[in-house]
Amino acid sequence: MKRKKPIFALGLLIAFAVLISACKGATGDDASADGDSANVPQPYVTLRMIMPGDESARMREFVDNELNERLKKELNMKLELTYIPWSDYQSKIELALATGENYDLFWYGTPFVSDYKAKNYIQPLDTLLRQYGKDLTARIPEDNFKLDEIDGKLWAIPSQAFTSAGKFTSVMVRQDLLESVGMKSIQSISDLEAFYSRMHAADPSYYGYLETDRGQDALWRELSDQPLTFLDENQIFAVNENTGGLVDYLESDLYRKVAQVRERWVGMGLIDKQLAGNLAANIDQEDAGKLLFRVGAVSRAMENLQTVQNADPDAKLREYYLAPDKPKYIVAPSNEAYMIPKNASHPERAMRFMNWILQSKEHYNFIIYGVEGKDYRIENGKIKLLTNDQFMYEWMWRNKNYFMPTTNVDDSVVRDMMHNDDNAKVSRLFGFHFNPEPVKNEYAKVLAVYNEKFVPINIGIVSYDKQFGQAMDALKKAGYGQVWDELQRQYAAFRAGQSLSADREESK
Repeated sequence: MKRKKPIFALGLLIAFAVLISACKGATGDDASADGDSANVPQPYVTLRMIMPGDESARMREFVDNELNERLKKELNMKLELTYIPWSDYQSKIELALATGENYDLFWYGTPFVSDYKAKNYIQPLDTLLRQYGKDLTARIPEDNFKLDEIDGKLWAIPSQAFTSAGKFTSVMVRQDLLESVGMKSIQSISDLEAFYSRMHAADPSYYGYLETDRGQDALWRELSDQPLTFLDENQIFAVNENTGGLVDYLESDLYRKVAQVRERWVGMGLIDKQLAGNLAANIDQEDAGKLLFRVGAVSRAMENLQTVQNADPDAKLREYYLAPDKPKYIVAPSNEAYMIPKNASHPERAMRFMNWILQSKEHYNFIIYGVEGKDYRIENGKIKLLTNDQFMYEWMWRNKNYFMPTTNVDDSVVRDMMHNDDNAKVSRLFGFHFNPEPVKNEYAKVLAVYNEKFVPINIGIVSYDKQFGQAMDALKKAGYGQVWDELQRQYAAFRAGQSLSADREESK
């Protein structure tokens, strides 16, 4: 009997160890913390994700069936994907974040990261990325991550890794319609006006439309003798790329010129008063194939082609820069940011899911295009779409390592994208984040006045000459001066930090 005791004790020890291990796996959100997603995590969870847009029938079917079947097997999770229409996305996502709704992952543009961090809506991702994001860091350049670093911590995943110089300063046009009225390209404001006038004479059902909630800087390329870059999403302040100095844009002569161009466009019908400022109506017209041009985004001519060809199979899109010989600047190599809310139930699984997307070209194609042979096939190095439904937005995850254009995109458009960053310059603003917290009350009032009194001037439906003076007075009473002073203080500190870092690099 005594000889059996050591064996019996060893058996108890092994059983106890197995029990402890099982308990840890059952109670933790993720049993494996070594970053190797080949080890299926435990327990089975539902990952709640928010995305903008209108969910297609095939996307819902794909998520519920093929995608979730695979995610259950490889990540032991179910994806619960909620789509919010573009026109309501900002208001509804902020409401969800402010009220602490139980979501695990959401997308928004990079400019929103600093604001959501300041509002304590999101959580830092450094540890999660280090543990579960090895494929993200392998396939997204280090500089892209620096965009979303604030106070020494990472607050979002910059999912896109592609060309980006001059983003949102180009104009995307209906190339087929441009050619139909005897024009080949767009290089100036007068070209845009001629395109609209000729097309309106041929078929007045088309709308001119340069995206009215942004796009002022697309006009700067021609109207300004200095290269400027917008500092904020609200398009109030800018930086002079030549001098590095901040620019009070609203009080500049350039703002007057831009506003007067827009006012002229309203007068000639190029901007339709019924559509101006109505994002949902603008999107509806674009989806119906009725918009002649809008703000570009380096690769929007490819991104929007499928939608416009659903309305008009012969449609072609192409992007142009006004004053094309002027330089382009890289402000954000990735304008796309995936964030994990502070109150997320499954942050580890959210990071694993993002990492899974870039783990291989097969994963990348699967979540963006669906099932090979059913939703798409590969022809001569291009994606042949077999369904008109949208899946995960390709532009949110576009990556040089995996990118393939679709067969319906002209080779000239692909060349434009691939060479867009040739001879581009890095913006003075690269990596700068304005923290409005020290002047949050004044900043909120300034934005309220700006939206009420300046946006109608921006669009062109209110006269600059008649309304600017009183609009500027109201802005100053709201605290514009305090916001401007705080912005200058933070930007000066940022520039000083850049100089210090450069000195350190030179001394190595």
